[in-house]
Order: sequence, then C-alpha cells, then structure tokens
Amino acid sequence: MLQLFEKHQIIYSFMLKNTLSINVAWGHCDPANIVFYPNYFIWFDQSSHLLFDKAGANMSNLMKEFGVVGLPIVDAHSEFLVPSSYGDLIEVTSWVSEWRDKTLITSHEIHNKGRLAVKGTEVRIWAKPHPEDPNRLQAQSIPDSLRARFEG
Repeated sequence: MLQLFEKHQIIYSFMLKNTLSINVAWGHCDPANIVFYPNYFIWFDQSSHLLFDKAGANMSNLMKEFGVVGLPIVDAHSEFLVPSSYGDLIEVTSWVSEWRDKTLITSHEIHNKGRLAVKGTEVRIWAKPHPEDPNRLQAQSIPDSLRARFEG
C-alpha cells in the first residue's frame, strides 16, 4: 500500500485493475471514422463498474449493503492522444488511483495497437440520500471495508 499526502489527507493507492476489450464498431465513430469522444466516457464508466465487480463490490450489492445511491461522477477528464477507428480492438484499463475520505478517483488508460490512445479520470463520491431531504444527496465517508476489497 502506498500512502500519499495531499492537503493534509492520507490518500491510499491500490493497483487492482480491470481491462475491458472493445471492438470499435461503426456506430462508435463519427463521420471522420474516429471514435466519437462521448463513447470513451461510456467505456470508462463500464470499465469502472467491472472493476468494482472484480473487487466483489458491484453497485447493486453496495446499494443494498451500505444504502448508497451508487458512486455518482462529479468530475471527469480525458486526454485524446491517438485516434481509434472502426475495426480497431482497444483495451480499457481502469483502477482506483486515489482514495479520499468521501471521494475516489478512477483512472483509465485506453491502448490501441500497443499505443496509449486515451487517458482519463473520474472523481466519484460515496453518496447517500440526504437525511433531511431525500431529493438531495449527501457525501459520506467511504467505509474502510470497501477500500479493503481493492487491496487484492
């Protein structure tokens, strides 16, 4: 386990990873025959959920076990380095790169033909319905028992 310090918080970084293979289909592409950028965010999200499944923490069970509404994304970022096109086989690799008190950061890399094509991050919050207003969410501390599932 690697401990990093940021703004007086301890952030834990574990390396349980998930890799998802995607065959780029015609419908994933724009008229220039390159992947239409929103698809990368769909694949980031899909790979994140598979990562949680791999850790034994699928969203449905987390909702039942902890009463959370899932892990809503509050920030997403991506850098597009190399285009991918129809017929390419790409690999999306995802992992939790930072654990904070109420948020976590999932990092993603997409490789195409061995080259880093896209990299990105998502900031997700551990959210439950607000105790005074069920139409609102409230961030809560992420349980250590969840973090432990990613220690591999």
